[in-house]
Amino acid sequence: DEMTATKKTPIILNKGQMSQNKDMYSRWGIKIPLVFSFVNAFVITLFGIIGTFFAQWFISFIDSVELPSIMYFWKENLKYLLGANIIFYIFMFILGMILFYSCLLMWNGHRTGVNLYAIGKSATLLLPILFFSLRGVAIGDIMIGVLFIAYYYLYMFRHLMTSPSQKTD
Repeated sequence: DEMTATKKTPIILNKGQMSQNKDMYSRWGIKIPLVFSFVNAFVITLFGIIGTFFAQWFISFIDSVELPSIMYFWKENLKYLLGANIIFYIFMFILGMILFYSCLLMWNGHRTGVNLYAIGKSATLLLPILFFSLRGVAIGDIMIGVLFIAYYYLYMFRHLMTSPSQKTD
């Protein structure tokens, strides 16, 4: 049962499928930006874990640290974020894991990872807005997120494998 480029890779891959059934080329053009996406997914996952289990400890730590006055805005925003509902952090953890898995799919040449990344990243950008209203808007994060989504889609459409003979990446 050979998979062609017209069939999409399933979202959840069975054991051994990660290196098989590739439907896009995975070269340095996607692997270099993917390093940043892996780091971003790790930070989002870590933020979810910290907020779920260690939020009160971090708030008391931030209060005890003497920071320069220029850091006041950052300190207050971080305390505000850490005071969020635990459901926010559970969602952030889950979305971080989805982003990590989607990056792993793209790294191995599966275009399903691009779609999964777009959904996960969009949800990651919208979640703070849903929980914190306009205080959750981070224009820089939104611009960089949209830029990465657009880049991955452009890469995918320009580097699709069109025949089984091309699948020797």
